[in-house]
Amino acid sequence: MPDTLHIIYVLVISAIAVYSLRTLVFMLGASRERRKRIAYNVPSEFTPFVSVVVPARNEESNIEHCVRSLMQSDYPRECFEVVVVNDRSTDRTGEILGALHEQFPNVIVHNTVDDRTNTNLQGKPRAVHQGIMRSQGEFVLMTDADCAVPPTWISAIAHTFQNPRIGLIASYTLAKEGRFFDVLQMLEWLINNTMASAGVALGQPLGCFGNNLSVRRSVYDELGGYPKIRFSVTEDLALLQAVTHAGYEARYICARETKIETLPCPDVATFIKQHHRWVNGGKALGWRGAVFVISSVAMWLGIGAALLSASWSLLALLLLVRTVADMALTYPAFRELGMTAKVGLMPLAEPFFLLVELMTPFLGLKSSVEWKGQILRNNRTSPREH
Repeated sequence: MPDTLHIIYVLVISAIAVYSLRTLVFMLGASRERRKRIAYNVPSEFTPFVSVVVPARNEESNIEHCVRSLMQSDYPRECFEVVVVNDRSTDRTGEILGALHEQFPNVIVHNTVDDRTNTNLQGKPRAVHQGIMRSQGEFVLMTDADCAVPPTWISAIAHTFQNPRIGLIASYTLAKEGRFFDVLQMLEWLINNTMASAGVALGQPLGCFGNNLSVRRSVYDELGGYPKIRFSVTEDLALLQAVTHAGYEARYICARETKIETLPCPDVATFIKQHHRWVNGGKALGWRGAVFVISSVAMWLGIGAALLSASWSLLALLLLVRTVADMALTYPAFRELGMTAKVGLMPLAEPFFLLVELMTPFLGLKSSVEWKGQILRNNRTSPREH
C-alpha cells in the first residue's frame, strides 16, 4: 500500500508540474505577442487597396449576414473589395450573392473552376486560392461565410501591415454565444487562440484559424500559394508554417477591433467532425503536437490515479491547479477583448476541456476527414465527393 500511494503521489505531482510548466510557457509567449500590437487609429493615412476573400459552399443561411458585416467597415469603401467564392453551391448561395453584387459593386462573385490537376488544390484551399487569384489587393484578408466581422476589422488589419516585415496576420475568432454548449465552444476557441498566439511569439507556429487570417499578397505569390503548399485539411496552419519557414514575420492580434464571431457547432456530431479535422491537420506539428499530447496524458494519468485510489483531496488539488492555470492563461485575452467577466466561466468548462483532450488521440486514428460534403486526406491525390 505505501508503494501504491507513492506512485499515486508521483503521478498527481507530475501532472501538476507538467501542466503548470506548459501553462507558464504559453503565458510568457502570449504576453510577448500581445505587447507587439500596433495601436489602431482611424482615420489613418495608410489605406492600401485590400481584398477580403470569403469561400462559400452552400451557405444560403449565412452569407448575406457575413457580407453585410463587411460592408459596415469603417475602411474607405473605395479601398477594398470582397471576393466571395461560390464553391459549387447547390442551394441559393449563388442567387443571394448575385443580389448582393447588385447592391454593393465592390462585392465580386467568383464561381470555382473544378480543376483537379493539382493535388494540393482540394477542398477549401482550392476555393481560397481561386479567390486570391481573382483579387486585386495588396493584402488579402480571409474569413468564412458563417462569420461576422466588426467594422474595425479591415482597418486594424491593414494598419498592422504597415510593418513591412510582417507576412501574415492572425487574430482571434470566438464562437457566438447562445446555448451552454455554445459558451463552452467559445471558451475553447479563446484558449486555443491564446496558445496559438503564444506559439507565434515563440517562433513555433502551432496553429491559427482561417476565418481570421490575412497575408501579404506579394508573400503569397512568392511562396507559389496553395498550389505549391502541400495539401492539408487545416490549410490555415499550412499557410502559417509556409510563411514563417520562408523567414517572414507573423503576428497574432488579440484585440476587440479584430475579433471575429463565428457560428458554433450545432451538435456534438458536428463538433466531433470539426475536431477530427483539426487533429488530422495538427499532425503536421510533429514533435510539438506530441509534447501537447504528452502533457494531456500526464494530466489524465494523475486524474485516473486519484480516482482509482479514491484520493479525493489529491483530485481536488489537481483540478484546482488546472483551473487556476487556465484562468491565469486566458484572463489577459478576456481583458483585451472586453470580456473580463467571462473568465469566471472557465471552471465550468474544465470537464469539457478534459473530455476533448481525452478523445483527441482517438480522433487521429482515422486519416480521412469530411468537410463540406467532401472526403479529404492530408497529402492525398484527390477528394471524393458525397
